[in-house]
Amino acid sequence: MATKEKPELTSEGAVFIAPADLEDIPDGVQVQARGYWEGVWLRLKRDKVAIAGGVFIIFLFLVAFIGAPIAKKLLGHGPNDIFPYPGTGGIDANLLPKGPMSTVQDPITGAKQLFILGADGSLGRDEFLRILYGAQVSIEVAFGATFLSMLFGVIMGSLAGFYGGYTDTLISRITEITMCFPYLLFVVAVASTVGSRINTVTFGFLGQGVLTLVLVFGFLSWFYAARVFRGIVLSLREKEFVEAARMVGSSNTRIVRSHILPHLVGPLIVLSTLSIATFVLAEAGLSFLGLGIKLPTASWGNLLSAAPDYYATDPLLMLWPGLALIATTLAFNLLGDGLRDAFDPRATH
Repeated sequence: MATKEKPELTSEGAVFIAPADLEDIPDGVQVQARGYWEGVWLRLKRDKVAIAGGVFIIFLFLVAFIGAPIAKKLLGHGPNDIFPYPGTGGIDANLLPKGPMSTVQDPITGAKQLFILGADGSLGRDEFLRILYGAQVSIEVAFGATFLSMLFGVIMGSLAGFYGGYTDTLISRITEITMCFPYLLFVVAVASTVGSRINTVTFGFLGQGVLTLVLVFGFLSWFYAARVFRGIVLSLREKEFVEAARMVGSSNTRIVRSHILPHLVGPLIVLSTLSIATFVLAEAGLSFLGLGIKLPTASWGNLLSAAPDYYATDPLLMLWPGLALIATTLAFNLLGDGLRDAFDPRATH
């Protein structure tokens, strides 16, 4: 038995020997080189923590967009339905929200209904359903903002890195100006001017206020992606395969489309995953301050905002949305770290 190195293809098509892939292979046995994406998947599978994060993210999507409507149907009430009547509603005789596994009475039909995690406050809304629908809001804001920021980041970064010169200078100055705008002040400005009109735009499937945060986050956060992709493209444009494409007469558009952009897929996926976690926290923070998702739309941030009023009598109101927020951001960060290592053929595990 002799120890040989198993080759695999890198993103540039060259055969690379990954230290983590050393295996005992009998002499004379021919080893087939792995494809790039096959190698990425094999490295990712070895990272059990990243896989666990990915499984939780899939679970979160299923719960938010499939489980929430089913739970609403089964429980017989919605996340915004209020039960403010003491004793029979979502609050007890002391005007405090009822705890987990409480039953409330519908004031119209008189039917008994179950509150799995209790009520969310003085209005007696279902905490469980509001957490589920709050997950929808967080996902919509995070993915929408990530899409916009990555789109502008890739375009601006690629143009600056590939063309250089005055184009690079102009885009770099625009990037630096964008970096000067803080989220908080811009959200306040939008909310006080056109926010009331934008918040009602849902396209039939978004939560109220989601579009406002998507636009603010997307247009004010593309600068980081632009700087990352500018550095990558600056390196790629000096590679031999780009010089070879120029020698055979390929246009700049064809070089960017066929030779530059495919190499940005890996960094784009990794950066997007990490950005989603950032936007989930940003949305929760602004909603906690009353500047993000407005009531009665459910959000983990506005649930946490109301919870401190009952920290002495019902601390679980802070626990449930806090755990959901921590678990979600942790899952995306763990998956992003795992993908970053998986896309690097030279990473050791």
